[in-house]
Amino acid sequence: MISGIWKEDVSLAPYTTLKVGGKAKYFAVVKNEEELKEVCSEARRLDLPVLVLGGGSNLLISDEGIDAVVIKNEIEGILYQELDDEVLVTAGGGEVWDDLVSDIVGRNLWGLENLSAIPGTVGATPIQNVGAYGVEAGELIESVRVYDIDKDDFITLSVADCHFAYRDSFFKTAGGRRNIIVSVTYRLSKKPRPRLLYKDLAEYFKAIANPSLQEVRQAIINTRAGKFPDWTKVGTAGSFFKNPIISSEEAAELVKEYPTLPVFVQEDGRAKISLGYILDKICGLRGLREGDVGLYEKQALILVNYGGASALEIKEFVQKISDAVFEKTKIKIEQEVNCW
Repeated sequence: MISGIWKEDVSLAPYTTLKVGGKAKYFAVVKNEEELKEVCSEARRLDLPVLVLGGGSNLLISDEGIDAVVIKNEIEGILYQELDDEVLVTAGGGEVWDDLVSDIVGRNLWGLENLSAIPGTVGATPIQNVGAYGVEAGELIESVRVYDIDKDDFITLSVADCHFAYRDSFFKTAGGRRNIIVSVTYRLSKKPRPRLLYKDLAEYFKAIANPSLQEVRQAIINTRAGKFPDWTKVGTAGSFFKNPIISSEEAAELVKEYPTLPVFVQEDGRAKISLGYILDKICGLRGLREGDVGLYEKQALILVNYGGASALEIKEFVQKISDAVFEKTKIKIEQEVNCW
């Protein structure tokens, strides 16, 4: 076995913001590319799958645990490359995401400020194509450096290779899951490029014509604090569900029945529907609680573990929510949170 960084039968619950999950058969913390390659080599010798853990902020782990090698990615480092009006920022996959955003904003670089105050690590941003307040990480990503487990080699993927879509990417496919994200490069602007069309931000800045970068970041932080529970005090994975994307015809039928339903037309003509509105206004589920599992009283998209919930209890609660939405709208909703 690998000395120092390799452990057996490690409880994973403390490594997730939902605070749920059984044990990993093997667990290793890697801090550089050499350690990552070494651990993956050992996993191949044991003929066990490899799973990668970042900040654990978008993850539900089964109570039975994982018969696998779980790697905690703590590869750090930030590099700034100056261009004319832009800067390329390369950050290690184990960097804390909001620490990176804070540093970028402190350097007056525009692009990622709307993604402030999101828990997790840099390595998760391409996988999930993390998005908030009208911005998705994939819009700013230049390239992603990965370790290809099958090829036993480090390669760089272009943004085209990543196939970014709404809360989706190449890294969620069977082939993509064989790639461990080592670092991500973002293309940022030295010139002001505020993205304030999102309803909450437009309202926040209605009396401020040209907010500074720091003001935009603080607005995001304040807005999120009003909608999201403190993940350091209660178990939560943020938005548990995706906003459904349906055909324009289906959307039109729903609007006939629910005229105030928020609908956002997509580039391909389909419609993104506000699931928060459906859960709250149509299904009346905001604040619903069963035992230690519930939907947050301020935002129905947020699932909360109030203390002692098991993964099974969360799954059963999620199924009830899904069934209720389907009964009212005939929409089959999808989870945003990954499950092991």
